[in-house]
Amino acid sequence: MSVQKEFENQTFKKESFLGLNLKHKIFSQVTFEGCDLSQSDFTSSRFLECKLVGCNLSLVKIDGCRLQGVHFENCKLIGVDFTKCDKMFLTIKFKKCLIGTANFSALDLRNTPFHECVIRDTYFKESNLLGADFGKSDLTGSTFHNSNLSKANFIGAINYSINPLINKLSKANSKPEALSLLDHLDIIIE
Repeated sequence: MSVQKEFENQTFKKESFLGLNLKHKIFSQVTFEGCDLSQSDFTSSRFLECKLVGCNLSLVKIDGCRLQGVHFENCKLIGVDFTKCDKMFLTIKFKKCLIGTANFSALDLRNTPFHECVIRDTYFKESNLLGADFGKSDLTGSTFHNSNLSKANFIGAINYSINPLINKLSKANSKPEALSLLDHLDIIIE
């Protein structure tokens, strides 16, 4: 990638940005397809209305990074700490992504789609997930603690365990895995 600071209406296909210093860059309506962005440093960069498809974003550094209107599809996001990005304009969407050991704690993720994703060992502590869509996702090992999951969609989701005593679940949609909501209540179901 060149030394330029701003990128607008561009498409990057199958390029490697592995471990690059991409601090203070502005990406506006940029599409990344099949790119390796892993271990890159996007500190204080801005992604505005961008789409990332089939990209590897594992271990990216996003301290102070603005993610506004960003759509991730079929991407790999391992070890990404979303709590460090700019929270003011955070609007993100995930579809068919592999998300592992990520952190979404204390973020406002109202109506955020995490549709058909594999979300493993990921933290949602004190997150606002009102109306979030986890439909058809695998949530193995993911932790929800003191989060608002009201009106969230878990239809078709599997391997989740949410304690209804420490999370708000009013009008959340969940089936057929609804019994997993009782795991924390020490109830025997025969």
